[in-house]
Amino acid sequence: MLLFSVVACAEPPTTRAYLSSGLVFVRVVGDSNEIVRVRIADGEERSVTLTPDRDERWPYWSEKANRLLFQVGRPGDRNTSDLVLWNPVSQRESPLPPTPGREERWPGWSPDGRSIIYAFRGGVPGGGVALAFWRERRIKLVVGSTSNDFFMRPNFSPDGRLVVAQRRIAGQTGSSNLWLLSAEAMDARPLTTDLEWNDSKAWFSRDGTRIIYTRRAVGGSDYTVWGIPTAGGAPYPVIAGADDGHSARPSPVRDEIAFVSDRYGSSDVFLADLDGSAQRNLQHTPDYNELAPRWSPDGEFVVVTRIAREVADFGSMNQRTLEQAHIVVLDRNGKQHFEAVGAMADWMPAWP
Repeated sequence: MLLFSVVACAEPPTTRAYLSSGLVFVRVVGDSNEIVRVRIADGEERSVTLTPDRDERWPYWSEKANRLLFQVGRPGDRNTSDLVLWNPVSQRESPLPPTPGREERWPGWSPDGRSIIYAFRGGVPGGGVALAFWRERRIKLVVGSTSNDFFMRPNFSPDGRLVVAQRRIAGQTGSSNLWLLSAEAMDARPLTTDLEWNDSKAWFSRDGTRIIYTRRAVGGSDYTVWGIPTAGGAPYPVIAGADDGHSARPSPVRDEIAFVSDRYGSSDVFLADLDGSAQRNLQHTPDYNELAPRWSPDGEFVVVTRIAREVADFGSMNQRTLEQAHIVVLDRNGKQHFEAVGAMADWMPAWP
């Protein structure tokens, strides 16, 4: 039986402001992807990796663990990848136990920094979700699958007891449902079950009582933002119909979401209340597409990836896209505060 206890986590505003003082992101250097840190106040940069023999992607910072987590693979090889930790004090890496022939993707930190949730394909079982206790170097299988009905994008609830993940449905082209997993026991159940939909990119609200996600009809082209109670119930539209939207992320401090909409001809980042009301466009950029909004820990800024429309649209994060992408920091009023060449940004405190 899954447990549905949720606890909102609050931090002092000064702590959150410190956590929002810097960024970590991916940049193409030569023929490989590298990870870079930046201090927003003055734009000073520092390299985290300089590894021309491999590619790094998707860095994620945990203040509780004081570690940076990222995905490592070989250039041109999208079928195998491992997860690596980086210590900013020693500036040394410590990979999780290597898994040759397996692709480990979509990692996320537990709220207490003790564990890492991620999805994988390859090996035995053929797919699934695993929990890595990085200090003990111990891996625990949360739920297994085959390589045809694999899981994607697992994310923790605010109290760390639950995980929501997307699962492809074997034999149903383009169809996926959301599953709710227990991080404490091998227990899982489907949260959405309609085979006519592709449900993806699910995130818990800040109090953990609901899940916000992207929904698209199988065979369709319109993306919309939906919600569903964590305890179960009927899905409901949040940003739907003519007001299209996708890639929604709930704020860590307000009942608010940041999402992407193409309603004005280009992909712009919007803010709205958690119920979909009070929608407002942060910046209309007709020559650029903005993707993947990510809130700062203090909830005052979002960092997005900005790409010229002729280069890429929503979902096209290939190597050519990465070479020409920029990360941009916007405040809640749409004012731009920072821009740099790069993509796949996360918030990481700046050095003193």
